[in-house]
Amino acid sequence: MNPLWFVLRATGTAIIVIGGATLLAKKYGPKPSDLVAGAVHFKNGLDEFQKGLSTIFFGAGAPPAERPKAANKIPID
Repeated sequence: MNPLWFVLRATGTAIIVIGGATLLAKKYGPKPSDLVAGAVHFKNGLDEFQKGLSTIFFGAGAPPAERPKAANKIPID
């Protein structure tokens, strides 16, 4: 087989495969706004998970300065 013919055939095949993959990604991929919303939601979930692990392993942190006023009005027998 002629080496030039092989290079042209391989290049053509690569262009067709890359073009098809791009079209599939555009058709079946998420919209950019959904992607950003998902990333923000994922980050917030990781922050909450980190807070939970921190609370479990290191305690709740500094105690609150004072109880809310509504809690002071509840009589305890």
